[in-house]
Amino acid sequence: MRFFKKTVFWFIILAVIGGLFYLVDRQVEEKKVVEETKKKLFAFEPKDVIELQLHGAKDNILLRKIGNEWVLEKPLNVATDKDAIQKLLDAVINAKLDTTLFETKSEEKLKEMGIDGPDSLTVVFKTSSGLEKTVVFGDRNPTMNLGFAVLKDDPRIFRLTADIKAEADKTVYDLRDKTVVYFEPLKIKGFEILWVDKESLTIDHPAEGKWHIIKPREVVASAVKVTEILYKLRDSKIKTFVDESPKDLAVYGLLKPRLRIHITDEKGKKIALLIGDKNRKQRGIFAKRGDAQNIFSLEEDLIIDMPKTVAELEETEIEQTTKK
Repeated sequence: MRFFKKTVFWFIILAVIGGLFYLVDRQVEEKKVVEETKKKLFAFEPKDVIELQLHGAKDNILLRKIGNEWVLEKPLNVATDKDAIQKLLDAVINAKLDTTLFETKSEEKLKEMGIDGPDSLTVVFKTSSGLEKTVVFGDRNPTMNLGFAVLKDDPRIFRLTADIKAEADKTVYDLRDKTVVYFEPLKIKGFEILWVDKESLTIDHPAEGKWHIIKPREVVASAVKVTEILYKLRDSKIKTFVDESPKDLAVYGLLKPRLRIHITDEKGKKIALLIGDKNRKQRGIFAKRGDAQNIFSLEEDLIIDMPKTVAELEETEIEQTTKK
């Protein structure tokens, strides 16, 4: 009986001690959360933002979120690179303050920190709740690893990691969709490779894993070569945007393109990519989509291995033997 009472006593003591440790740990964690929250520049989350403005030396940009999609409205009305926008939002909105340098602003201090100067960057966020917040980034510190910033409705001057400004300091090109042509390579119905001075190749996709050349003559196409070509096209990115409203396609060799690639997707939609002359200034090739007006530049290696004859694309004897 005495042993039982001692056991119960020590059990209660251990329970009390364990409870105290739990409470202390919880208080420490809660304190950490509060401290981390205080370090954040913004009280909202990236998903709450529906409008984004960037005003700096590079560009003046306006983006709006319509539904789940971001649209670049100024200086051009074009599709966007949603991954680039998300990366910008995550970097700036989740940014942590290194320290508060000054509790109050003054023109002298703002000038010294490069805030509101020619190289400053202003970023404006608008949220779905109607909240609007503006942050202005200034110069970097002498060691270049930290930078200065202010919030428009806050009297303080902050110091934070310089990379945050770098993530926000984007051009129209950075935030614009740079997809050349988008399709699902293994789902398309077929495609054509049309060289201006060579034989044209028409490839059919009658069933999964089967590719047939049907013009200029009927042979089985190499599935490996075909998928390499299609994925290379799908994954290619626009190098530079050259002319949004071209007046003369002949200037770019696109009035009579040296190469046309026509793709028929799984829904029967026709997708065309036209390739023109070399862009010697930017070391690329001029190109445009068949359904779009603007001209852009691509890496020249996109077409280096593009087949010109049936022999380059047909199934090899080794592939035939492997299939058997």
